[in-house]
Amino acid sequence: MKQKAKESDIVFPSDKIGVVEQFLPSSGTTHAEDHEIQASVTGRKYIDTQYYKAKVIPFKKGRANPKKGDIIIGHVTLVTNIHVKVTVGYIHKKPINPPISATMHVSDASTDFIDDLNEFYSAGDIIRAKVIDAKTYPIQLEVSENNHGVLHTTCKLCGEDVVKSKKFKLKCIDCNKEQQRNTASDYGNINFTPEY
Repeated sequence: MKQKAKESDIVFPSDKIGVVEQFLPSSGTTHAEDHEIQASVTGRKYIDTQYYKAKVIPFKKGRANPKKGDIIIGHVTLVTNIHVKVTVGYIHKKPINPPISATMHVSDASTDFIDDLNEFYSAGDIIRAKVIDAKTYPIQLEVSENNHGVLHTTCKLCGEDVVKSKKFKLKCIDCNKEQQRNTASDYGNINFTPEY
């Protein structure tokens, strides 16, 4: 007899579902790591007591599960001196719903050395980055190529649009305030409108 998944049984990649002494992993949705059965995808936990398998039922269409190497677009929600929190709204330019939480460590946040992330990212920035670990929650990101980094932002002082003046410099079109950002090579040329 199979046990039905409950609404409260939502799991994310790397969440523990059971131990290997209790269950077998289910190909594609769960995996064994350190004697634990962990979720490989986001969805609802499903325990098959007849065959002793721990599974995850992925969310239906509209909910994409990121993979290592995926290119994401998201907006920055918090910046500290050591990490950036990001809400991912797009994977390979395709919208996902609901969005996914991600984080980026200072050592992964630029192709150049960054001492303080607050000088190169700000809450509200729209960024492009690569997934380096999709089995953790939040997922882990990196900025490792020239077209990764900030795609759009606004002036910290007056809120107007800013234009790129140098590699790490932006200038407000209204108040002329300059600010630093780790911009993508195609900064300002977003060919779609993020909707989240």
